[in-house]
Order: sequence, then C-alpha cells, then structure tokens
Amino acid sequence: MNRTILGVGLGLVFAALALPAHAGKGGPTATPIITKQGRTDNRVYVGINWNFGVRDGATAVLGYRAAKTKDNDRVHGAKVELTYVLSGAPTGFGEFRVKALQGRRSAQGELGLGYSIQGEAFLLNGGVQGPYVNAGTDYLFDKGWMPYVGINTLGRVRGATQTTSCPTGFVLSGTTCNKQVVP
Repeated sequence: MNRTILGVGLGLVFAALALPAHAGKGGPTATPIITKQGRTDNRVYVGINWNFGVRDGATAVLGYRAAKTKDNDRVHGAKVELTYVLSGAPTGFGEFRVKALQGRRSAQGELGLGYSIQGEAFLLNGGVQGPYVNAGTDYLFDKGWMPYVGINTLGRVRGATQTTSCPTGFVLSGTTCNKQVVP
C-alpha cells in the first residue's frame, strides 16, 4: 500500500510540475477561413482596330463590356460595340456588333453577330480579347472576310472578391487566427 501511495504522490508531483509549461496556451491556432465571391466588372471602352480583307484601314471603336468573374476566376459576359471608319473607305459608321464572351480574367473568346453599316450586310464575328489588345474577324454575308487587330482600354477583368475570417472565439491578426482573450 505504501508503494501505491508513493506512486500516486509522485504522479501528482510530476503533473504539478508540468502544468506551468502549458499555462496560457489556448490550444492550436485556428486556420483562417477564406471565402471568394464573384464580381461584376462593367466598363465603357474605346479603341482602334486595323482591318484587312473586305475593307483595309483603321476604325475607331466605342464599346461596353459587362463581365462577371466567378469565384474560380472564370469570366463570362457580353460586349456591345460601334465602330467608326477612319481610313480605307468613306468615313462614317462602320459596324455594330453584339458579342458573348467567355474565358479567364486575362483572355476571353468572343462570338457575336452584327450589321456592317458601310458594307450594308449582316455579319458574324469571332475573336479574342486580352489585356489592352484584341483580334478577330467579321464575316460579312455576300461580301467576305474582314479580319482585324486592335488595341483598346480594356485591361484584365477584375478578379473575385476574397474575404478572410476566423471561427468563433478567434480573432484575425494579419493572416493568422489567434484565440480571443476575454478580460
């Protein structure tokens, strides 16, 4: 029985010595919770395209892009454009296009349709938009192909919004969650 009492007594002594080493420790820190939410990026833009084929020359572009970025950075939306012929044909309104777009934040493919005021013909359009540059082609019915390259004021589509938070009982400090101390 003395050995049992001695064993219990030593166990209590070792436990008492170990407790101060864990004082003030609230356990492991919690992992921050990161949530992403889609974002809409709508903007008016201007540009200039150089055309080849049916009409060679430059056209000014005025347009509007409505783009939605999903939480995985995929982009979809639409564009509406009106061009004004600067060279290669009599000056005046060129084409009116409506396009659907889809892709990533830094590059989107475009498909659309419209009407060529200069060529007096309906058109189909396909192209690609990158940051500040674009390329594509119009197919004017009964007229032929009119490829183009251009520059414009459209940069990368804005990314999804990201928020960082902590579970209940923790406070965000920089990028880490620390146990909330209650006085």
